[in-house]
Amino acid sequence: MLKIILIILIVLVLLVIGLVYACSHIAKKVLHPVAKRKALDVWPDQYKLPYENVYFKTEDGVLIKGWFIPCEASDKTIILMHGWGMNRGDIFKNTYFLHDLGYNLMYFDFRALGESGGTVSSIGYLEVRDLEAAIKFLKETRAYACAKIGLYGLSMGGMVAICEAAQNKEIVCVAAEASYYSFRKVVSRWAWVHHKIPHFPLMTLVLHYIHKRLMENPEKFSPKFNVPKISPRPIFIIHGRYDNLVPAAQAKLLYKNAGEPKQIWLVPGAKHNKCAEVGGVEYKQRLGDFFKKYL
Repeated sequence: MLKIILIILIVLVLLVIGLVYACSHIAKKVLHPVAKRKALDVWPDQYKLPYENVYFKTEDGVLIKGWFIPCEASDKTIILMHGWGMNRGDIFKNTYFLHDLGYNLMYFDFRALGESGGTVSSIGYLEVRDLEAAIKFLKETRAYACAKIGLYGLSMGGMVAICEAAQNKEIVCVAAEASYYSFRKVVSRWAWVHHKIPHFPLMTLVLHYIHKRLMENPEKFSPKFNVPKISPRPIFIIHGRYDNLVPAAQAKLLYKNAGEPKQIWLVPGAKHNKCAEVGGVEYKQRLGDFFKKYL
């Protein structure tokens, strides 16, 4: 009997150790997306657009690389930001048309992704520092282009755009596409979709490791706390109706919590990060009209 109890205890201990290791591994995959660092496969000159390679450092010393695409005689700039596991080229293909509407465009790779430095990604909390550095760089080196600054962000980039606009009154307007509502919810959903890790009780451990590594709780920087602070500046929320990673219900909550002026477009048939592909001409029309009206 004692032998059976001992075996059961050993099995339980090994199970607990295995679960702790699995949670630690998931947290590491979130914070250190090495496998997600992809090489650029597109450049502005392929689309006959003039561009400048730009480099700048964040407040915490991370080297950020990007492009500045000037628009002759324009003093308005849109800063465009990609999602987690992506780079600036991934969003360039669907947004460069905004240049033809009379805007300077600035793209950059978030830390730990694309060509930028750093090894830790926080899915938004640290990446706000990257955007702050980009705005500072623009104002110091291209003041002529900073009469009005608008933001576009996809997924994680949408979170960063919302968070920055909430605290920076110089931001004129925000287009947030496929943005999450809550850090806790999006990490839990990602872990379930890709690794079948249930929210309870394992995600509590995963989030604990993330908090410990970042020495901060990213949840309190979530868009749900920041989107109300953007008003009276406008926000345009774009979301796939069939988003499998960030359900459309989260976009509806963001819209509900946002102040006026605001607008929302749930793209029929679109999954996560696929609104441009599915929306096609209508996508360009709606996004272009938003910036023409408010920027």
